[in-house]
Amino acid sequence: MRNGPDRQRALVPRARYDTPPPALWRLGAAFKALREARNLKQIEAASRAEMTESQVSDIERGKNNPGWLLVMRLLSAGLDANLHDLAAAYEKVDKHERH
Repeated sequence: MRNGPDRQRALVPRARYDTPPPALWRLGAAFKALREARNLKQIEAASRAEMTESQVSDIERGKNNPGWLLVMRLLSAGLDANLHDLAAAYEKVDKHERH
């Protein structure tokens, strides 16, 4: 059995939301906008980033709070984008509207 911080980290479940917090929803909408601007389907972005289509879907719908490495993999490999592109897309998302 693990002790210390590793043990605590192992006990914390991955964050999943039925109703995502507004900032997480906006992040997902920003990813979706970037993907759609590149005329990619979820399966295409997922394949390029070596992810599953359901992972991309969950991120876009704000149902999963992705870790840093997953964000970077989807951005760079899946969408051929960078953090500046993501920040710009995030700012364009209407924070009061949910699709």
